Amino acid sequence: MSGGTKGGGEVIMEALNMFPNSVKTVGDAKKSKEFLDLLSVYSQLTISESILTPFQTGSITINDSNDMMPDYPIGGANIMHIKYNVQEGTIDTEVDLWFRVVGIENVVIQERKQAFTMRLISEEGYKNMNTSLSSAFTGEPHSIISQIFSQYLSTGVKQLTAEKSLGGLKLVCPMWRPSQAIRWVLNKSISSEKDLPGFFFYESMLGFRLLSTGTLLDKQKNMVITDLMGDVENERDKGGKIKKGYMYKVPGVPVIGSDGKPQSGMVGSETTQNVDDFRILERQKIAEDILNGNMSAKHITYDIFHKDYSVNTWDYYDDFDKLKRLAKSPHFERPERKISSNISISLSSKQTKIHAQKKGEAGFRTIYPEDYALLRHQVMKQIDDEVVENFEAPGNPVIECGRLLEFNYPAIRKVEDADDVYNKKYSGLYLIRDCMHFFSPVANNTTSYKVDMNIVKDGWNA
Repeated sequence: MSGGTKGGGEVIMEALNMFPNSVKTVGDAKKSKEFLDLLSVYSQLTISESILTPFQTGSITINDSNDMMPDYPIGGANIMHIKYNVQEGTIDTEVDLWFRVVGIENVVIQERKQAFTMRLISEEGYKNMNTSLSSAFTGEPHSIISQIFSQYLSTGVKQLTAEKSLGGLKLVCPMWRPSQAIRWVLNKSISSEKDLPGFFFYESMLGFRLLSTGTLLDKQKNMVITDLMGDVENERDKGGKIKKGYMYKVPGVPVIGSDGKPQSGMVGSETTQNVDDFRILERQKIAEDILNGNMSAKHITYDIFHKDYSVNTWDYYDDFDKLKRLAKSPHFERPERKISSNISISLSSKQTKIHAQKKGEAGFRTIYPEDYALLRHQVMKQIDDEVVENFEAPGNPVIECGRLLEFNYPAIRKVEDADDVYNKKYSGLYLIRDCMHFFSPVANNTTSYKVDMNIVKDGWNA
């Protein structure tokens, strides 16, 4: 996307500071005046985030002619403070990040200059690397995850927004890292609204999120990025829902020639931004999906104590609307012959001892594998379905993983009519699954800001 929208593709880098190893915590760093300003020596800063990973990671490339490594030792675990905002932005559009240096690579020394890349992980991710849990947790899944986050991960900078979930779980961590315990709980979390699995815990630019696919794929609850910049709101309201906001709508409206017909589907624009580039990752592979159980599957839960078992089955066509969807129709046409669920069979034990139910307390119920195991697999397939990769656009603080993006897919064929400009089958809402943020210096702390997204859709619109 390119264009003149305020804040699109450019930010002011307010801080890019690295602290010595003597500064041990973020709290100490906030008070310390001993740091190295990297604004004049960095050539690119990259930050990666995804709803499939719990923590942000990044890298920063340094071009150094001051022999910085010997004079200012980078011993590892150095605290890095990054803060930026759009031109004349407010505190609502400001992004404030804390990272740790976890490695140095690609060192090139030439005469009196050297270049190297520092690998980064968010402060919460670094705390996760250095924490081992041997504690017991009991309660609703979202309460357990909130407790783990507040006690073992939180630095006080980013807050966790947690969606309510159902079920009573009892977890005894066998020397797990916090992220391992959170992943265990995620796999057994049930939405309080739809009574379906599919929760994701992830870190984005503006905070940590614990959200279900029911919320991620709901345009009434999640921010939809389109073309009305004046309505952008970055913060959630007090009720916990994300306020509606807009930024990009792509591609632009075509220019109409003197004959009354559009000249091209990619010429001219009445919107604020346009896509720089995008590529389709791959088309669907029905044979692979059949063998992996994505089209039809069976899950058997056996109860050794009561000498009983239960069977759950999944059919992609019959159960398509059972999950919250962005699309209206399945990717594949229904085959003439029904696909057998016996092609993919999974087994789980009842596991009564790892679940706990608080009698008489609202919101609690015992959750067993038949409630989540089969559908959790299908949700993960849904988030990895039709992927548009390398969706490049000018950056803006409102862009982060977990948002919805409205993408009007341009028609490849020759445009004869205004209705032919977009491919209706592929157009519509996409979920930003992964997002890479690229920052490069321009002048006077002005920084070029690009994003490269993987966006996904779980079917067709027609």
